[in-house]
Amino acid sequence: MLSDLAAGVQTSIHQSYNLTIKSTIPIGTGAMSTTMRLATNRGILFLKIYKSARNQSTSAQPNLQRIAFTHAVQTFLYQEGFPVPRLLPNNNGNTFSVCDIPLETGEVYALSEFIEGSDYDVANSEQLHASGEMLGHFHQGLRQFQPQIQLVGPSLETEIFVELQERLSRLQPVVERDLVSPTQIDSWIHEVEVLKDSVSALHDTQYEQDWLIHGDYRAQNLKFDGDDIRAILDLDTACPAPRLYDLAYALVFFPAVYQVTAPTSEQQSIFLYAYESICPLSKTERAMLPAHLRIAFLRGITLWLDLYHFAGMNERTRPWIRGYLQHAHPLF
Repeated sequence: MLSDLAAGVQTSIHQSYNLTIKSTIPIGTGAMSTTMRLATNRGILFLKIYKSARNQSTSAQPNLQRIAFTHAVQTFLYQEGFPVPRLLPNNNGNTFSVCDIPLETGEVYALSEFIEGSDYDVANSEQLHASGEMLGHFHQGLRQFQPQIQLVGPSLETEIFVELQERLSRLQPVVERDLVSPTQIDSWIHEVEVLKDSVSALHDTQYEQDWLIHGDYRAQNLKFDGDDIRAILDLDTACPAPRLYDLAYALVFFPAVYQVTAPTSEQQSIFLYAYESICPLSKTERAMLPAHLRIAFLRGITLWLDLYHFAGMNERTRPWIRGYLQHAHPLF
């Protein structure tokens, strides 16, 4: 049904790409974009409509700059043979377009090839191993990327700690005792300050080498073909940052949504072993990994609590919150 797609965007796609859209299927709406599957006269395509800058706290220019940066990363990875979707250039050769139809000015969107694949199978340890290896190849491969676009603004580390402090402050007066007590929130607030200091104190030259990370490397952003990875998706959060932010988040949240509980220590070991078979950690990074695992856990659990209390997602997030709080193991 074309009714799922705004008329202005349809017109813009037709004008910018010489495409005729036959039908649309909504895929999802996230914090940064809305996605759809398009049937067109040039085959099945993937449409991403970025959340308008007018709905964000940032100005339009940094928003476009970030999109341009992540598209450059995606294009580089595609050219290097990584399983990422090929971005389609418009008639002007750009990989994203701005819908300038009246009343929709500033709507930014992009088209790419649609890669078919299967969802993650929690019982398939070969998929987990392949995913760890792929993240290692991803980090290693991007060491060769020379960005022509430099992102401006605070570092990812700064953004993470500011975000954690803001979420915990917002959650403190509204938490429900059946999930997390006010005392637990107070404990996390203190822990965030300790983690912030410890991470800052452990920086060294090797750790601070330039890395580019995915930013949200989880099973939900991968597609599989049997034991193999068919596609790496959702590069909107790709950015320069220490790779431990990627690795730790994957170790804690890789199977999230596909399994209610946190990954077991065995699952984490499979992923980490596979990752290090491609891209080993330094001695300092190994020492820092436990702190980053805690940071990753707090990022995810506070996000779910935020969605639970402020976004009306009670039934969806309650099982994950309980599962992650009740399933403790050594790497935590």
